[in-house]
Amino acid sequence: MPNPIYRVIIEYGYRKKGSSRHYQFKLIDTFALTNDVKMIQNSAEIRRKLIRNAKTKHKDLDITFKNIYVEGQYGQTVY
Repeated sequence: MPNPIYRVIIEYGYRKKGSSRHYQFKLIDTFALTNDVKMIQNSAEIRRKLIRNAKTKHKDLDITFKNIYVEGQYGQTVY
């Protein structure tokens, strides 16, 4: 049975854990399997995408979400 796939635009900030520096903010346009904002924030898949998009050597980042826009259903997936 196909599941819906949603296009989301995420504004987020990141910094190294334990750092007192300011957050560096970025924007990513990606896809998610749900339109629930809380599930998107807690998703391990989305977190991996954000770390990869941050282009930093540190894998332990403190990530804060500024805004999450769900554009709507983009299509369907079978996985």
